Amino acid sequence: MWYWQRLLVLVCLIANLAQAYTADEVFKAFKQAYEKSKNFTAEFEETTIRNSNKGVAKGRISFSKPNLLRQEYVSQENPDKVVQLIVLDGNFSWSYTPFLNQINRMRMGDSRQKELIPGIGISLEGTEKNYNIELVLDEAAHKKGVYQLKLTPKPHLVVESEGELVVEEVLEIWIDTKDWLPVQFGYRSETESGDKMSAVVALKNIKRNLKLNPKVFQFEVPKDAEIVDLTEEE
Repeated sequence: MWYWQRLLVLVCLIANLAQAYTADEVFKAFKQAYEKSKNFTAEFEETTIRNSNKGVAKGRISFSKPNLLRQEYVSQENPDKVVQLIVLDGNFSWSYTPFLNQINRMRMGDSRQKELIPGIGISLEGTEKNYNIELVLDEAAHKKGVYQLKLTPKPHLVVESEGELVVEEVLEIWIDTKDWLPVQFGYRSETESGDKMSAVVALKNIKRNLKLNPKVFQFEVPKDAEIVDLTEEE
């Protein structure tokens, strides 16, 4: 009896190994799928931790390549009420807070870049050159066919946050093998002074390659809104 039990365990291990992927294989499959993907819409839950302070926000997101984004944060009590709106229109980043009726406007970076993580702006081109890519063991996710990639900047990338050198920075992507596209994003960093920040954005009800109205990514300035033009500080 013990022989057959050990044989069964061995067969299961071989089967798991046969289905395993390397970090390079997962990233390559993701990159190929991303190239074929035009846009997506989804609901999201964002969990942020800044030192000991934790916050959870929910909302809706629409993203279209290469750099168009609409992200609506909604009220916890009323999902139909937008409490924060972020729009990237290809030239400017608009952040609107209805409660204050105030808008922050910033100029976007290189409009030719394709974003690896919507809204964060890491370019898909040159990722292998600029980041170390490795797989993270997550048995619960693996059972669902989801692989977790961890990206850390290589030494030649020097990053600062609010004037401080970032001593640790990690990007994480959870990729579903059903279509090799992301279902969750993560980011965490730590500065020289020990200031720590992390954020995880989980997506659900994802819909891809829709016919999105161009107006989705156009920001209309509300009546009497105050505009804080941060482009002058650049």
